[in-house]
Amino acid sequence: MIFFTTISIYGQSLNLRFSTQVYSWQRADSIAGDSKTSHLRSYQNLLIDVSQNKWSLNTLIQTDADLLNKIGDGFNYRFYNLFIKGSNLFNVLDVKLGRQYLFAGVGSGAMDGLYLKLKAGKNKEYQFTAYGGSIARLDYEIKGYAPFSENSVFGGNFYYYGVRDLMANLSYVNRHKKPEPYTAIRFDSLYNPYQTEINIDSPADQLLGLDINYNYLKKYYFFSKVYYDINNRKLYRGEINANIPLNEALRFTGFYSYRQPQIRYNSIFSTFAQSENQEAGGGIDYTFKNGINIYGKISDVIYTDDNSLKFLIGFSHPSYGLAYTHYSGYSGESNGFNGYFYRQIVKEKLSVNLGLNYSSYRLGDYSTDKENAFSGLLGLTFRPVPQFSVDAQGQFITNRIYKTDTRFLLGINYWLFTKF
Repeated sequence: MIFFTTISIYGQSLNLRFSTQVYSWQRADSIAGDSKTSHLRSYQNLLIDVSQNKWSLNTLIQTDADLLNKIGDGFNYRFYNLFIKGSNLFNVLDVKLGRQYLFAGVGSGAMDGLYLKLKAGKNKEYQFTAYGGSIARLDYEIKGYAPFSENSVFGGNFYYYGVRDLMANLSYVNRHKKPEPYTAIRFDSLYNPYQTEINIDSPADQLLGLDINYNYLKKYYFFSKVYYDINNRKLYRGEINANIPLNEALRFTGFYSYRQPQIRYNSIFSTFAQSENQEAGGGIDYTFKNGINIYGKISDVIYTDDNSLKFLIGFSHPSYGLAYTHYSGYSGESNGFNGYFYRQIVKEKLSVNLGLNYSSYRLGDYSTDKENAFSGLLGLTFRPVPQFSVDAQGQFITNRIYKTDTRFLLGINYWLFTKF
């Protein structure tokens, strides 16, 4: 309202995306009885970016509400983004203030705070970032902030672009997130039960990371990263990937990764035994002139005393595709198929989409019986104009938990971009 009632407006642009979906399903109220309840739930997503010169206001909001038979609170809202951004101020500085999502090497997640990026060098090949604030609530609501000493995140990055086609990022983050206190039953020395409040100190993370991307001749892609936990004094993540074309249609990929559980230094989970795993593998894909791409990938996950084999093969096209996945070894046995189909019934106006998924699996050596799961969806999209579309979709699933589960989704999407 403030934006549209401004007397003098120069050089503004507005980017708006709005979608609303109504989702219906029916569920049993008890295991043994025949009582069932029907539910109707609505979801709204709103993205608004308002820009003027070097400044912009960015928001991404989601709400959901029960229209029939309330579950829980019946209404929820989430602010994923709500920040003011200044771009290339004084030709060297970017600023973001408010709720934002961090993509900063070891620093990731939603934060309410300040983010700064300083660009230096003749070609801005040296870039420094610093950020700090409070960690956003898990429900993405804006309320009830804890003291900064109990709920905070701060860190920084150094990016280097000084060598052609190379990007290196050295990152650091320090996080504190105090869990909410809770009450529990305990026993005194005479084994009499009593209720007490459990108040845990703020677990801390202090992480250091290095990410490197290299693109040679716009054909050969290499990526690697190494992440180190300073408080626990251990390497918890390492990875290297290579993507190499053998000719115009044939491409090879190879990768290796090392993983350990990343557990906060003074968390209760740090007392449990932990072990690492490694994964190495490769893949190949070939693209025909008609757009069909066939691909295969195989990898071995190496545990302390065992291993697990993964295998994937399939083909894809903008209009259809089919893939087969197989797992075996320590992680259990699984066979899965998934396919999709898309077709325009009326060009750029009406389209149909279909998806099917089947899997048969066994959970580790302790399980002798195989489980089966099957799911699918069928939908229509009507787009009378490029900015507006209506989606209708039916969904179903059957597995060991649900004998049958069918749902229906109806959605409306609107997109607007304009300059004033």
